[in-house]
Amino acid sequence: MNTDKLNKWLSLLANIGVVIGLALLIFEIRQNSELVRAQIHQARSDAYVSARQELADSEHIIVVWQKLEAAGGPRNVSALSTLDPLETHRLYRYLQARAGDYDNLFYQHRQGYLDEEFYESRVKVSVKYFAPLWLELGVLDNMTPSFKNEVERLTTEGN
Repeated sequence: MNTDKLNKWLSLLANIGVVIGLALLIFEIRQNSELVRAQIHQARSDAYVSARQELADSEHIIVVWQKLEAAGGPRNVSALSTLDPLETHRLYRYLQARAGDYDNLFYQHRQGYLDEEFYESRVKVSVKYFAPLWLELGVLDNMTPSFKNEVERLTTEGN
């Protein structure tokens, strides 16, 4: 009888130990999830800064972009006619890279990895800015259909 009582107490203690272990594991997983989200946000920020720096340092695309803006672009797609074929191709490749980045950010937003504030203030605004050129040059033909639909939706949405 003493052995039976001891086994019951040991089983109870073991079960309590398992519950405490699970609670600690859940706490650690939550901490790791928050850390991963912070690292992902930092990586997005680093990519944004890097893209801006590359644009500023580029001796090619910045000149093309200034020429396009001086002619009324990017909202006015007729400004594309001021570019020569090489400038148009450089612009196309630049816009393709930007669209690929925003396609990925849209995917992350849909999956719940990108919060609404970031999407509204950074992604949506930029997509609306680039959309006329993307649509005019056919850049979105190589993007996911859901992103293409989102771009088209945003271009019809009021500012």
